[in-house]
Amino acid sequence: MKLNEQLYKKHLECAALWPNCWQTIMGIINENLQWEMDNYYRKLNEKLERLQAQHNASTPKPKEQQPTSFPHTINLTNIQFTDEERKLLDLGLQYSMEKPTKATWENLVIETERAIRLLDNKLQNPFRIMATKKLKQLHNTKHQNATHKRQWYVMKQINHKITSNKAMIAKADKGKTAVIIYTQDYTDKVHMFLSDNNFHTVPKDPTNHDHRTIQKTLQHCDKIIDKKQIKFLTQKNPTPHTLNALLKLHTPNTLIRPVVDNKNAPTHKTARRLNTILNNHVHLDKRYITINSNTLANELVNLKINSRHRLFTLNIKDLFVNILIQETLNLTRTQLNAHNDKQTTHQIMTLLNTILRQNYFSFLGQIYQPDKGVTMDLPISGTMAEIFLQLENSIIKHLIDAKILSFYTRYVDDILLIYDSTHTFSSSSALQLFVNFGLLNYSSPWFPFLCLMFPIIYSHLPQIISHVIIPS
Repeated sequence: MKLNEQLYKKHLECAALWPNCWQTIMGIINENLQWEMDNYYRKLNEKLERLQAQHNASTPKPKEQQPTSFPHTINLTNIQFTDEERKLLDLGLQYSMEKPTKATWENLVIETERAIRLLDNKLQNPFRIMATKKLKQLHNTKHQNATHKRQWYVMKQINHKITSNKAMIAKADKGKTAVIIYTQDYTDKVHMFLSDNNFHTVPKDPTNHDHRTIQKTLQHCDKIIDKKQIKFLTQKNPTPHTLNALLKLHTPNTLIRPVVDNKNAPTHKTARRLNTILNNHVHLDKRYITINSNTLANELVNLKINSRHRLFTLNIKDLFVNILIQETLNLTRTQLNAHNDKQTTHQIMTLLNTILRQNYFSFLGQIYQPDKGVTMDLPISGTMAEIFLQLENSIIKHLIDAKILSFYTRYVDDILLIYDSTHTFSSSSALQLFVNFGLLNYSSPWFPFLCLMFPIIYSHLPQIISHVIIPS
């Protein structure tokens, strides 16, 4: 900051000493500085290229590469795209094409003039001349970019094809794949999910009523939330949760993964704050939870297994929408009573009950609410899921103590377990008391779990393997 002030003062002094030739002198200075900067970055780029060449020469190429990337675009319709259109679609949904609008240039000119008027009157005209030249150069450079002009033309063709064929572009569940799908097919998949999970329609939007309810509840939670903070936890102009669907391309019939946007919902800010409070007051048993792939790999390497051991992978089906709210509230209350006073427990449970009851969302203008479950993607939903799944810990501990299970771990809704085949074991009877599991089918000879790849040995039962192998 001080250096900028010094340069600014020197600039004014020089302009006062040489008012007639200062523009020429400044142009020569700028050219010399530009040459020095270009020379400096040229040397840096040459050094970087040498280092990259040395690294590539010293790094051995893998003998066999496993396909881990996802396709950029998948077309589930009968719409035919040209090569140029497919190339643009493959750039991804986050690709940004430059198109400065007329308002952008007007704002830039206004802001430049505003800055010039802050200078001394004698310096304003020379700086206007400089700014005009720079703006003209910038304007001509931007509008001479033929690539972006062509891309905008191609994008209009793509939009016309998609719109005229009543299709849309959706996101895939994994990777950054763009999926082109008919709008009716997308809607049918969402309605199938809603029907399978017993969602019912709500005739009237309860957002305004719930907004008033959460405000009244916060007024009675002075033990856990400072009253001065209540205004920051209250949502202004709330709207209901909105449902979007990510397409699971790796599943049969391309099921959906529901994603609920709740940033403008009445309970979003309060749920985020309560999630922090709850994690500080509840002590969860995390011995069967894995954090990342490194931790899992270290645990598996240290296992003593033999040919009698078998490995299962299970997936909890639609975890959040199948959580039993009342059972979860009872377990949370028990946890809180063990480590907190009655007043703190009461206020946390009152606020938690208010938030969990507001588990509705809107889709295509209609409000839906499940018979059970918590709102997906709410800041507190993950904590509620972990508390709910604590119900199975006693069963897991019994199976491990009885030497039926040799290993069990869970990452969110994915479960990996190893058991001794000499013992009778049934995943459905032992674990399916509280949640629904689904066996995963894989067409490749490897199946993934938390970024680790496991070989499938038995083709007739792809979920079971005889040995655990962690690739190096």
